[in-house]
Amino acid sequence: MITLGIDPGTLFTGFGLVETHGKDIRAVDYGVICTNAKDEMPKRLKHIYDALSSKIEHYRPAKVSLETAFYGQNAQSALKLGQVRGVVMVLAMNYGLSISEHAPREVKKAVTGHGNAAKAQVEFMVKKLLRLDDANARADAFDALAIALCDALACSSIQKISSTSRAPKFTDWSKFVATHPHLVVKS
Repeated sequence: MITLGIDPGTLFTGFGLVETHGKDIRAVDYGVICTNAKDEMPKRLKHIYDALSSKIEHYRPAKVSLETAFYGQNAQSALKLGQVRGVVMVLAMNYGLSISEHAPREVKKAVTGHGNAAKAQVEFMVKKLLRLDDANARADAFDALAIALCDALACSSIQKISSTSRAPKFTDWSKFVATHPHLVVKS
């Protein structure tokens, strides 16, 4: 199954496609959709819509995973971010794709094991987990891959949990690793 992760932004929208086959997860494509800051917002939103539409038509993902809105101190930025999120949601609905949303802390925890991990830690783990050696990609692309990874890891855990009578509870990292050895990346 292919999941399209989106890190929404008005100037830089990160996208990352990951494919899962059982325990195997690999990056299919990733990058950043750049818009012109001088363009009016409707033109930038259309550019984002068209670029993501092209990716969906080419790769045919089963779902779209989106980072939830981050509410900073700037209301204008939050409003613009909400417009991009709306475009992504409408796009997913137009293609009949399911949509999932993940909070930034949830994404960081899924990828690094810590909900307060730094951006550099997230990028490092995404590269390790997906076996990527790309020094030229923008952080937004790795954020989008992290969102897709979070969704893929959550789905595989939910499938495993739903096939058992009760959900396992992990009290420490070593028990989680022992239960999920396929998620361990050895360098």
